[in-house]
Amino acid sequence: MSLQVTVIVPTYNTGALIEPLIAALKSQTMARADFEVLFVDDGSTDSTPDRLEELAAADPLFRVVRLENTGWPGHPRNVAVDMARGEYVQFVDHDDSLGPEALERMYAVGRRNGSDIVIGKVTITHRLRGAPQALMSRNRESVTYRTAPLHDSLTVHKMYRTAFLREQGIRFPVGHYVGEDLLFMVPAVLRAASVSIVGDYPCYYYLEREDGGHATPDRLDPDSYAGNLREIFDALLAETEPGPVRDTWLRRFWRADMVKYLSEPIFPAYPDGDYRDRLVEALRSVAADYLTPAVHDGLVGLERVRDDLVRAARTADLLTLARRADTLRADATLTGASFHRERLRLEFEASFGYGDEGTALTVERRDGRYLLDPRLTEGLGLGLEPGLEPVDLTDHLTRFRVDVLLRHRGTAVKWMLPRDVEVVWEELPPRADGVERLRPVIRATATVDPRRAAGGSPPDAGAWEVQVRVLGPGLDRTTDLTAPACGPAVPTAAVGGLRVGAAPEESAARGAAGAPGGGGAADGGGTAAAVVLLVEPGHEPALPAGPRVSVIVRAGDDAGQVAASLASVAAQDWAEGAVETLVAARPTDAVPEPPPAGVRVVRTGADPRDTAAAEARGAYLLFLRAGDRLAPEALRRLYAYGLEHDADVVAGRLAGAKGRPVPQELYARDRPDAKLSRDPLGDSLTTDKLFDTAMVRRHGLRFGSSAAPFDDQAFTVAALLRARRTAVLGSYVCCSYAPARKPAGAAPATPATPAMPTTPAAYYAGLREVMAAADALTAPGAARDRLHRRWLRVEVLDRIGGARLLDADEAERAALLAEIRRTLEESASATAAEGLPAHQRLTLALVRAGRTDDLVELVRWERSLACLPTLLDVAWRADGTLAVSFTATLVADGRPVELVPGQERLAPSGMSPELHRAFGERELTGAACAERARATLVLRERETGARYPLETDCTVERVSTGAGGDGGDVGNGGDGGDVGVETATVSGTAVLDPASVVSGRPLADGAWDFHVRLAALGWTKTARLGGRRAPELVSPPAARPHPAGGERTVQPYWTKGGEDLSLRVGRGAPPSAGPASSGRTPLGGLVRRLRGRKG
Repeated sequence: MSLQVTVIVPTYNTGALIEPLIAALKSQTMARADFEVLFVDDGSTDSTPDRLEELAAADPLFRVVRLENTGWPGHPRNVAVDMARGEYVQFVDHDDSLGPEALERMYAVGRRNGSDIVIGKVTITHRLRGAPQALMSRNRESVTYRTAPLHDSLTVHKMYRTAFLREQGIRFPVGHYVGEDLLFMVPAVLRAASVSIVGDYPCYYYLEREDGGHATPDRLDPDSYAGNLREIFDALLAETEPGPVRDTWLRRFWRADMVKYLSEPIFPAYPDGDYRDRLVEALRSVAADYLTPAVHDGLVGLERVRDDLVRAARTADLLTLARRADTLRADATLTGASFHRERLRLEFEASFGYGDEGTALTVERRDGRYLLDPRLTEGLGLGLEPGLEPVDLTDHLTRFRVDVLLRHRGTAVKWMLPRDVEVVWEELPPRADGVERLRPVIRATATVDPRRAAGGSPPDAGAWEVQVRVLGPGLDRTTDLTAPACGPAVPTAAVGGLRVGAAPEESAARGAAGAPGGGGAADGGGTAAAVVLLVEPGHEPALPAGPRVSVIVRAGDDAGQVAASLASVAAQDWAEGAVETLVAARPTDAVPEPPPAGVRVVRTGADPRDTAAAEARGAYLLFLRAGDRLAPEALRRLYAYGLEHDADVVAGRLAGAKGRPVPQELYARDRPDAKLSRDPLGDSLTTDKLFDTAMVRRHGLRFGSSAAPFDDQAFTVAALLRARRTAVLGSYVCCSYAPARKPAGAAPATPATPAMPTTPAAYYAGLREVMAAADALTAPGAARDRLHRRWLRVEVLDRIGGARLLDADEAERAALLAEIRRTLEESASATAAEGLPAHQRLTLALVRAGRTDDLVELVRWERSLACLPTLLDVAWRADGTLAVSFTATLVADGRPVELVPGQERLAPSGMSPELHRAFGERELTGAACAERARATLVLRERETGARYPLETDCTVERVSTGAGGDGGDVGNGGDGGDVGVETATVSGTAVLDPASVVSGRPLADGAWDFHVRLAALGWTKTARLGGRRAPELVSPPAARPHPAGGERTVQPYWTKGGEDLSLRVGRGAPPSAGPASSGRTPLGGLVRRLRGRKG
């Protein structure tokens, strides 16, 4: 096809209504040579065909086809699809319009993803249609009906791949057919391999007609419409299997295409009862044949009541319910307004009112159940067997929420605003019979970002209404946000060249009757003015100036360490005054004397960090441990990232040091909206992050509320759980750690864990305290389990792994295990432990059972585990990138860890039959399964310790090694005799691009080392790469010019002794590797090192 898009417009007696669309089509930014417009006239009897032919004669962009009248747009659309010359077709109704960039944007995303359907954001200027704002609130490159609620948008006004429609035989019904879009869209959506959504630009406009005429009538022919629904439902059944997907679609049709005509405001407006009876009976018959009990069970609130009444053909009751529900209103009242993080925040309360007086809609609490206000349903369904049940909302209370939209008064374009929601249950005086009454109040904060509020772009100049859609179980009303006369005023400020604030009072004070699409202030019977925002170019008034970030350095016993941290803060490449620096020091802590200029030292308070935080003037706080150093761009990047994503907490990538490793998975990529329930935020509970100052003060977050060494963790956990949004900047190393220092009187610290006080009792009492604090802020579920798993791994399993347990005497060991056992019994979540790998579940089981000897044996065996990598090849490619191939195997005592053949169970050698059997009883699950083993090539900058994982293509091979094990039954194998075992080896290939490997930037001068991080069978081990390599790899590849040009080079080389692979970047040559010592092999060296660690 020579064209990109064919725009298909069916017409009939359109007259002057076609002119806005013609103008919009002429104004498209898509090149005229790339699209065509095909008008297909369905036998108009007015001047429309003549106008179109005149247009086509004057402009080759347009073509016109004239047909005999069929009475509906289906046949003209079918003809146009057959005639289309475009790769895609876009359906547009003759009285609608398109945004100037619609075709260009929609085609680009469709072509980029090979999509069968492209949905463009719609704008509606009349009441007849509703738009799925949530579906179109953002761009979606490629989704399907399984990954997005596409059933919420079944109008036909979209872009389709022409070949897809033709190959699938997807056609419109011919002739008068209410619901023709649905019959077309059901197979189209359910067969589409990819659907794209343009959510950041208003593409399609449904325009209000002055004559009020639109294709779909409110008054239907009941029998004809029921027949159409049956045909549509048969099409759905042909495309889907019984189950949740089909049920979801059927519920959608029930709400949008059936019960709508039996509800307010349509049903009470019908003029006669006979018509209502016929309509109810027609829809009842369809519901009886297609809406299964599973569909009914998924209905909530009044939806279920209406369904019961329809099935019972209770027309009078349906009318009564519709009239009662027609008095249901929503109120949204402004309670606060301020600028924060360069955004306007609108705080408000929303609730439902009922009746002419707008009295509060209540929920009754009986025997632990929550029942909808009985005033809506009392007296309905009398005589039914069984009778109507009270409307039980208990399982659906989370459906009380709000959506907030900005609506431009001039264009009617709407944008969804980010909002935070809390539901508060206000207790009302009980009924006379003692039944408790509650009023659900939704407290919310909506955010208007002048830089991004319009789909990621600044909003257009003009007046913007703030509309609030208030939702509950089966309840849905939209109203204007109103501000009482004596309430808070909306401030005005300039951000990013736009002045945003309240519109002049005379524009804001309007009645509900003139408010399109919403109930307005009159919904609640009040006289408050609707909140209207005025957006216009301007730079005044500017927001108050002050520090963006306050850095609080925690002092210790070494003033030099404090000085190093302060120097890194002073070296930030940010505007003067953007950073405030404080030192929090106890009376005995050492600080530089005199302190650097501009640095304040705070020595008061149980924990001086709390005092410093209370005195800080920055929008964010960052706490830095003495000796740790910020990268030069750290604060500017962190602040910008937090501002962009409106985050309360911003975590930046860390570079570890000896004794202080850092999380790898968390910082492997940027995470603009990280959640404890799905992201490994619990892996980083240190305070070297940005914390929103207002959030810290609002929730009273303090260090002094918890005992060391868990004060940092308690503060960070509380902040993560209180934060409305947490962002992770993984693409830039923000902070480099100083090596761990052993506090006086403390036991040695295990990597990633605080140093233990002198007694395990004090340590684990602190852990239980912080776990209890986290439990108080969470409900059972994924977020709590992730935190508990982190504490089980780090504070329990890491502390009984290695030398700490093995070197302890019997009394010390018993005391440690007793405290751990108490913590497991009193505080640890059972479901969290279930998510641990098999070997960790076994360790905890041994602790609980008091099997100390077996535990010691297991710990000793685990200490010998290592990653054994073999370098297979390293070579430059023609495009200037370096390809590295290797294998990696998990070994214990130099021997690959064994598996039961064909099973996801371990069969490790080198241990007692009891432990061997215990391993075999526990199945490997999740990422611990052998087939999911992964090896990642990691490039480490030697100077900073920063690590950069490379995308690594992996394959896993399981190889049989014959007899193995230690004589016990394993899993389902054997009766104790020798059984075969398997080992798993990961083969990996990674490509290093010197121009972009460092988070999109080129390699800096210095030495860079290659490591392999192997995650296999539930363990993660890292080793240098190159000491063991293919025999043919005698010399490393030659140097290549640095991508930045000049005399610098990138030189692969073997480190001293010919052991490992590294890179030298810069002008100097790398050190000579020299020959390996006589008789030495890399594997032999590894085995000797492993054996040397046993004890």
